[in-house]
Amino acid sequence: MPHEIKITLTVIAVIAAVLLIIWLGLGFAFFFIALGNKKRKDNTIPCKGSLFEKNADNPTLINGYKWFDNTYHQEVIIKNRKGENLHGVEFRNPSNSNLWAVILHGWTNVNREMGTYGSQYYKRGFNVLIPDLRGHNNSEHKYVTMGWMDRLDVVDWINSIVKENPKAKIVIHGPSMGGATTMMTTGESLPDNVMLAVEDCGFTNVKEIFADRCKRKYHLPPKLVMPPAALVCRLLNGFFWGKASAVEQVKKSKTPTLFIHGDKDDFVRISNLDPVYNACAAEKEKHIVHGAEHAVSAIWYPEEYWETVDAFLEKHLYSKLAN
Repeated sequence: MPHEIKITLTVIAVIAAVLLIIWLGLGFAFFFIALGNKKRKDNTIPCKGSLFEKNADNPTLINGYKWFDNTYHQEVIIKNRKGENLHGVEFRNPSNSNLWAVILHGWTNVNREMGTYGSQYYKRGFNVLIPDLRGHNNSEHKYVTMGWMDRLDVVDWINSIVKENPKAKIVIHGPSMGGATTMMTTGESLPDNVMLAVEDCGFTNVKEIFADRCKRKYHLPPKLVMPPAALVCRLLNGFFWGKASAVEQVKKSKTPTLFIHGDKDDFVRISNLDPVYNACAAEKEKHIVHGAEHAVSAIWYPEEYWETVDAFLEKHLYSKLAN
């Protein structure tokens, strides 16, 4: 082979190797931005740019923090089906109620930031459990799974409640990633103790939500970045992003579900609502909160929000308890 051709082939090989490294590097970088560890040194300081920072002076949010800080609660740890430790916080209602609300937090959030939701259920007589989802707070898992692996952990939490209290009546409620986790959980085999679910601004599937963020926030072409990031997710998290679908899960759901979404949501856009709502096989209702941005419906419009939730509770929980 002529020397010039060898040099040309060598240059092509080097360029190809460099491009491959860059391609894989982009995938690793995006994976760790999206699904890397979200634990904080101080859980009382909200993430920069988060809705909790932007709404720091909102009285509903402040009251939620006060409830969390001043109401007796305890750290709880259970083993999941793989023998791994799951962490959460539990508020036992002094009414000795059989009612339970399992509150699922959003991406980059901590359990304290779910006080807005937990306090409302608590004053309605519910015991409240707020698990730490993977990659957050006290979770022993390194990476975030956006609800997909969490759905199985939530089932284990539910089973632990039922094991202790066979008469328990359980509501699952989550905003954002917690909403997606709620939907994904309802696609699993759940005990009859689970009475209903409330999902607030959840997304259709992990692949689509991050493809959208990749394009709009980071101005990167999803077709270039997503494949290597999905490969990294498979290696480190055990699943490809495309498999983590709330749409496919709700097709199997038997749990009555209330779908809530703000029509000004620019993070998980309202276009995510109809695909999950239409796919849901269980009894369902949807409510659009006009003027609400991402995951702030309960903070900006608490009366409208909880009137809607109360009506759903009456239909699928309270009326059945009375019979």
